[in-house]
Amino acid sequence: MRIKKTKSAQIIILGAGFAGIYAYLKLHKKLHTTSAKHITIVNERDLFTFIPMIHEVATGTLLPFSITQSLRSLPQCCLERFVEGRVLHIDADAKDVVVRHLNPEAPPSGKGVSTSLEERMPFDYCIDALGSDTNFFGVQGAEEHALTLESLEDARRIKNRIIESFEQAQITKSEAERKRLLRFVIVGGGPTGVELAGEMSDLINGELRKAFPSLHPLTEIRLYEGKTRYLCNIDEWFGEYAYTILAGKKHVQTFCGLPVSRVTSEGFYAGEEYIPAGTVIWTAGVKARELSISSKKRIIREDRTGRIKINSCLQVPTYPFLFVAGDQAWIKSKEGGQPYPMRAQFAIQEGIVAAGNITRMIGHKPLQEFFWHDRGFIVSLGKRSALANVFGFRVSGLLAWILYRGAYLAKIVGWRAKLRTLLEWILNTFLPRDISKL
Repeated sequence: MRIKKTKSAQIIILGAGFAGIYAYLKLHKKLHTTSAKHITIVNERDLFTFIPMIHEVATGTLLPFSITQSLRSLPQCCLERFVEGRVLHIDADAKDVVVRHLNPEAPPSGKGVSTSLEERMPFDYCIDALGSDTNFFGVQGAEEHALTLESLEDARRIKNRIIESFEQAQITKSEAERKRLLRFVIVGGGPTGVELAGEMSDLINGELRKAFPSLHPLTEIRLYEGKTRYLCNIDEWFGEYAYTILAGKKHVQTFCGLPVSRVTSEGFYAGEEYIPAGTVIWTAGVKARELSISSKKRIIREDRTGRIKINSCLQVPTYPFLFVAGDQAWIKSKEGGQPYPMRAQFAIQEGIVAAGNITRMIGHKPLQEFFWHDRGFIVSLGKRSALANVFGFRVSGLLAWILYRGAYLAKIVGWRAKLRTLLEWILNTFLPRDISKL
């Protein structure tokens, strides 16, 4: 569809995860030849991070810059402005967003400035793609003492903690303390948890075994899932095979149906049993990032986790100019009546549909409903091991691992990042992975 003549519209995209980035790329494609190109992206960092591969940064398979892309390197012809800031509030009635600038060197200027660091930004159309935060489910001590894996900084902390644990154990005289330091616990048997467990096993049984040969027999990786199987929101075949493959890896212990009930600075409770541990990594789930929205005239509904309920065109029903995509969006699936899961592949398609519907509104065209076309699912379980369901065909082992890498390489944004990632993978085929601290 081409929009030949239309008046200018102010479009704001909040967040630069999968939903936000793909929304912008869709708007760029549709509006490039029109005058309606006043697009602003607001994000806390000048960075898009390919989160599904972040576990490979935490375990030394990839370097951080391999999975990142500067937002300022996106096509600039349609990007009027990128704001490095935190979204404080959306006023749905006034159609504006309050943003706190995170770069004090470049304070906002012009109309609507409330303080030296805050700016009120008007819009005609807005896409809320602010994403999610870690969900600790009220488990005592988890937020204070567990590491998370939601950002590059989290990946750095995990990698440094793994290496530092071996370094500290090397100078510790007590064998019980060495065992505690070298017990690594992952809470949550979803995709992130099982992929991290697989990569950590390869790291510990490979490069770290050679670097710390006397400590290797003491190492232990434990993967806990409170529900009855791993990957519980996906086909049962994945959960069963993931459990079997991980249980067969050296120094990996697998637990299902045993929730972690408390985390301390020295260990954790699995049910009622206390187990000393040096590192607890929380991958048990996410929740929609908190967002303040005022809507005095009409109601905006949320579910109990904070996801905003939207219609099949990804609009807030009472404010049709406000779109929601990604982990912020609660949209009932047409297949089973349940909301679509908070995963990258859904965020990508939602971002594309939301952006497409904005261009349709600008051009006075009928809107498109969101419908999920299942392209399958792939999960990595370490070097040369993966599980995949592609177009209804189940694949495991080396072929699934090649499909996993090919699929993710295709989705990485930016040719520089694609080439860096491909180069790192090629090097890791013939050379040891990087075990330096970040």
